Formats: sequence, structure tokens, C-alpha cells
Amino acid sequence: MIALLVIAYALLILVLCIAVFGKKGKEEDNNLTRMKSIGKEVVTAEYKNVETSFYDRNIKPIVNKLSNLDAQGNKQTKSARKRQETEKLALQLRKAGIHMSTGSFTYLKTAVAVLGVIIFSGIGILLMDVTSYFWLIILIGSMLSVLAPTIVLNSKIKSHQQAIRSQLADTLDLLSVCMEAGLSFDASLLKVSERMEGPLIDELVTVFRQIQLGKSRNEALKTLSDSTDVDELKTFVSAVVQANTLGIPITNVLSAQSEQLRVAKREEIRERAAKVPSKMTIPTVLLILPAIICIIMGPVIIQVMDQFKGGL
Repeated sequence: MIALLVIAYALLILVLCIAVFGKKGKEEDNNLTRMKSIGKEVVTAEYKNVETSFYDRNIKPIVNKLSNLDAQGNKQTKSARKRQETEKLALQLRKAGIHMSTGSFTYLKTAVAVLGVIIFSGIGILLMDVTSYFWLIILIGSMLSVLAPTIVLNSKIKSHQQAIRSQLADTLDLLSVCMEAGLSFDASLLKVSERMEGPLIDELVTVFRQIQLGKSRNEALKTLSDSTDVDELKTFVSAVVQANTLGIPITNVLSAQSEQLRVAKREEIRERAAKVPSKMTIPTVLLILPAIICIIMGPVIIQVMDQFKGGL
């Protein structure tokens, strides 16, 4: 009961306020119209405020400001997200050893997707009268066309990283020999790039150019480590950076890293060799065993069939 009285009292106050302020606004609107009719211009703040409602004068500016802040925040969020995606794609291209801008790769990806969808749609339409599963050909072909550039990029990253791993030990040996001959680390990088070829050499040439452009050796090596994402190369870079910081001769570090890589390579080869027998079990069972069964059981089956025919 008390709650109903409070609500009724609040409604009564609201109606009185509307009636009073509405009447006052109407009177002032009439005054404003009358003053304009006799040629006088009214530009006072009081009559300007009368021309707009309470919502337009007080609430709407706050709402617009909040909307602008929200739109600006969404725009900044989208811009930051787009920048992160671009940086991620650029890093993937660098890991794959592909010298292509992110925009070019995006255009290429779009072109492959569109072309693949068109081709597989045409194939599906041609096979419409042959099979009722033509739509499946269109669907799978379109999905492969969309995913093909990403799949190829990931495969290229793995092959590029494997090529760097296989070349790292020999490169470190040659770097160590050059530095033992009296060359600096930067000059040794240049000498190695003249004597060898491969993805790792291309990366070392990039490091040398960055150093020549004024970048510190540690920063250039860290950039190399981040852009290739190879664990063995990260270990080498960390050792060289630590040697530069502590003043340890880099030659010793190169020799130790090279020997460690060769030991790890031998262990990896042994592990692969140990897994070969287990991997050969399935081909042996599926291919060789049926042939052996046929050779052993074939004559028996033929003899049984001959006896069966003779009995008839």
C-alpha cells in the first residue's frame, strides 16, 4: 500500500512538472514568435535553450560523446587487430623464406581461392548428369582452394626450418675457422656467405646488412632468432649474445655449438633408425603376408578343388 502511494505521488509530481514547464515553454515560444514577427532577432541564450528540449540540450550531447568514444575505441581495436594479423603474416612469410609483402600474399590467396571455386564449380556442373554427388566436388574443391595457400605456407615454413637445421653445423664450423684466421665476426659472416649457399646463408647475409646499417650485433641476431623460430639457432644466438656481453671469445662458443649440434644430429639419426622396424611392421603385414599366404595355401586350395570336382 505504501509503495502504491509513493508511485502515485511520483506520477503526480511528474504530471505537474510537465504541465508547468510545458506551459512556460509554450508562453515563451509565443513570445519568440511575436518578436520575430515584428522583425526583431532574438539570439539570447534563454530563447535558444527554449527552442530545444531538455533531452537535446543535456542528454543527447552526453550520448553522442559516449557513442563517439565507443566508435573510436572499436576503430582502434579493429586497427590493432588488423595490425597484429599483418605482423603475424609477415613473420610467417619470413619463417618460410618467402620474400613477398603481406598485401601481395593476401591478393594471391584471394585469387587462388576465387579461381579454385570457379574451376571446381565448373567441374561439378559438368558432372551434374553423371553423379548426384557433384555438390560434394564443388564443396571440397572450394574448401581446398581456400585453404591451399595456408597449407603451402605452413609446409614451406617446415621445410625452410629443416634446411636451416641441416646447414647450421657446417656454417658454424666455417665461421669458427674464419674467426680463428683473424677475421671479425662481421667479416666472417661475409666470407661464409661467399663460400656457401642456402636458406641459412641468406639469413646471415640479412644479419650482416642490418649490422652495416647501424643495428647492433645482438639485436640483429635476436631478430634472426625470432624470424626463423629454429630452436638450435636460438641456442646459438643466445650463446653468442652472452659471449658478447661477458667478453668470452666467440670462437670457443662456435666450436662448442657446432659439436653440440653434431651430437644432437647423431642422436636424432639413431632415434629414426630405431623407429624403422616398427614402421615397417604395417607394410609387412599388409603387403608381404598376403602374398606368402597365397603362395603357401594356393596349391592346397587347388588340390582340394580338384578332389571336389573328381568326387562329383
